[in-house]
Amino acid sequence: MPRYARDFLTQVVLRADFVSGTAPFAGPFPAALLPALEDYPERNSINRSRTEVRVQKTPQGPVRDTRTINFLEHNFWTEGRTMHAAVCSEYVFLSQPRYEGYAGLRDGFLELLDAMQSQFPALKVRRLGMRYVNEIKLPEADAGPGLGADFWEHYVNPWLLGGLRFAANDGALARHMCTTELNYGTDRATIRYGIFNGEYPRPNRRREFILDTDTYCQTPMDPGAVAAKLDEYHAAACQVFEAAVTDALRARMDRP
Repeated sequence: MPRYARDFLTQVVLRADFVSGTAPFAGPFPAALLPALEDYPERNSINRSRTEVRVQKTPQGPVRDTRTINFLEHNFWTEGRTMHAAVCSEYVFLSQPRYEGYAGLRDGFLELLDAMQSQFPALKVRRLGMRYVNEIKLPEADAGPGLGADFWEHYVNPWLLGGLRFAANDGALARHMCTTELNYGTDRATIRYGIFNGEYPRPNRRREFILDTDTYCQTPMDPGAVAAKLDEYHAAACQVFEAAVTDALRARMDRP
């Protein structure tokens, strides 16, 4: 995302899900992966499971085959829990609640993925995703009065505020979240935006606007193709954010 003196990012996630069976963890955590996680001293492991559904064609018609896959998720945190990594037979992800820039996040994720490929040469990615969650909070008095569209149109693209204007009642709105899905063939994007309201179903009383951008691909790829794809997704996420906000919000974000 663009770097400002102040940002509203509360979660940034890079994640790769693996083709089943290409990262066959067995026994203790592979020692070969630990160098990529040396900055993550806090560690634990959790039992997880996922349900896999397959539909097979038979002479009698489609048959659903459902099975549960159990696995061990290994979690790692940096000091102060400023970064969280999870590694297992099903996926790897890197999560950062306090954004410190794309380059470091990208490099850390690629280092971990490279270590996985070295340990498991047959590794293949079935889904790659990048997610940026912005919680635009403007409680300051000088941001202006109000909670509805008349307030947010100063800071958020008015095209995203139609539902808020339709509600037309700052005192009664409890939640208004919208979803826009974009299909570029192999690449997809899901953009969620609006007023979430952490105190729902009570009427909203906070000047907080969510802009959640999830870019992803569900076409199998080799790990070597991930770096270029991440760069594309980062550029797309930046474009979405810049199109969604106004110069007035940029001015507030540029304040030291």
